[in-house]
Amino acid sequence: MSRKLSIVAIGLFLVVGTITSYDIIQKHRSSETVKMAQTTQSNLVDRLTSATGSTIHVLNYSDLAIEKMADVYQLSTQEKIQEQLLQLIESQTATFTQPLIVSNPFLTNTTGLYLAFSTDEAVKISYRIDAQGYPSFEKNLKQNEEYATSHQYQIIGCIPNVDNLITLTATTQDGQQQQMQFHYTPPKLSTTSEMNYQLSKQESDESLSEGLFAVIGNQAGEKVTYLVDNDGYIRAEMPIVNYNSMRLVFNNQQEMFMAVSDSKIVKLNALGQVKQVLDLANTDYLLHHDYILNDKNQLIALATSKTAKKQAGYVEDRIITIDLSTQEVTEIANFEELLPDLYQKATGIEEHSNNKGYLDPVHINSLQLTDNQQLLVSSRETSTILVLKPDEQGIYQVEYMMGDEAIWQGVGECGQLLLEKEGSFTSQYGQHSITYETAEDLSAGQYYLSFFNNNSTIMDSRIDISLAKIADKTAGKTSKYMKYLVDEKTNSYKLVESFDVPYSAYVSSVQNYQNHIIVDSGQQATFAEYTNSGKLIQRFTQKTDTKYLYRVYKYDFKNYYFE
Repeated sequence: MSRKLSIVAIGLFLVVGTITSYDIIQKHRSSETVKMAQTTQSNLVDRLTSATGSTIHVLNYSDLAIEKMADVYQLSTQEKIQEQLLQLIESQTATFTQPLIVSNPFLTNTTGLYLAFSTDEAVKISYRIDAQGYPSFEKNLKQNEEYATSHQYQIIGCIPNVDNLITLTATTQDGQQQQMQFHYTPPKLSTTSEMNYQLSKQESDESLSEGLFAVIGNQAGEKVTYLVDNDGYIRAEMPIVNYNSMRLVFNNQQEMFMAVSDSKIVKLNALGQVKQVLDLANTDYLLHHDYILNDKNQLIALATSKTAKKQAGYVEDRIITIDLSTQEVTEIANFEELLPDLYQKATGIEEHSNNKGYLDPVHINSLQLTDNQQLLVSSRETSTILVLKPDEQGIYQVEYMMGDEAIWQGVGECGQLLLEKEGSFTSQYGQHSITYETAEDLSAGQYYLSFFNNNSTIMDSRIDISLAKIADKTAGKTSKYMKYLVDEKTNSYKLVESFDVPYSAYVSSVQNYQNHIIVDSGQQATFAEYTNSGKLIQRFTQKTDTKYLYRVYKYDFKNYYFE
């Protein structure tokens, strides 16, 4: 490259770059470690950062009293970290060949790296990570402009606790390139010594889709969400406080929402910085299972009322909205009010799940929002998918349901809300993770509904009925991916696709992604990618003895981390 990419001072602003290639480059700098202070850091900070590599900086967190992840996910903590990072940036003259490199500054990704530098000429940035004995990881970074002179990125993809060689490539608008390399050894993972998932034999020769699997929910002492590549290697570890992250939700402003506890959802930018904290600790609600983003600048979330749990023993039967501007929390659905006849029948005490000892008549476990602002809700305990429609006040009412009519016999007039099954097939039992989809070839009032049919016969809430006597002989042995075509004009639905998957009585998920199907059998601690016709492309299985994965969804992280 004939022209030199030199540098000017930069301020703290968000740009996301590219992960990329690997060739000729400058000699990497010596394995110099840079500590921001001699003060002793907390054990948590030591576990989440590393100064091992080529001039890797670690911020000084000693004045921030960070002892646990709950301390990390405080907006005041994140703002102080940002101030210190800005001071570090302003004290440096960071160039492409000598960038500012900081280990996991915001403490939200164990193996993550922050990079900042400026160039005289506008370029785009890509990177490649190589570690001996591991597959390479190569990406193009997202920038606010395709070619820019000011650069800030989070590099994800380093293999934990080993030496990673990271190659940056700067490309000008006329195609000229310059490269540089540096080394980094991240900390070991917080929750496991295993850095990858076991891969199984394929049934199809189709290639896996592009993206990273978000492995959500684990039963280790430290709770995390992993990002796993197509080779089964953990490329990011995002520690949380408790419970699980439920899902990752993105807006159109290069920001990601992630639940970090049963009372807190945070919004992160692509640098890993927490930009907003939605804290329900001082409300009447606990979060559970699922949340989604609507077009009214609100999150819609499943919740438990603390008052109802304490006074009546009811759990996991409310839906709330959280206003992202005011943080106001509003209850929009209370299933005790929506299905009073069911609550009269469902008097059995929960015996199997985390709600053991409580009343769990509906056990809502997933949410979807239709184009018509209807809420699709999965009720595990009734083995029913309910469709709720808002009234003029915005309070949702049950419009119709899909499930086995035997479960609703004798439950007031609820059975009249069931759509008609078109064709002969066995209903879902204990389902999870519903997914709503439309298609151009569908008529008005039609949509597809996919889900993980656990095919479980467990229903503690109803002592008057036995699912084992209703379901077919596969129940309790094999779970299924199922897909319905719903027709609101004919008040009917039919099964259009189904195939067997490893059995899981609880949890689990499905996702239709890039013309493939992602399936997690949670209690088997295994997930897989299938063709759209149900042929296995690749299975990933957890190596540790703990056999539990709450959900697995795949994301390409485009317009967030990557271009």
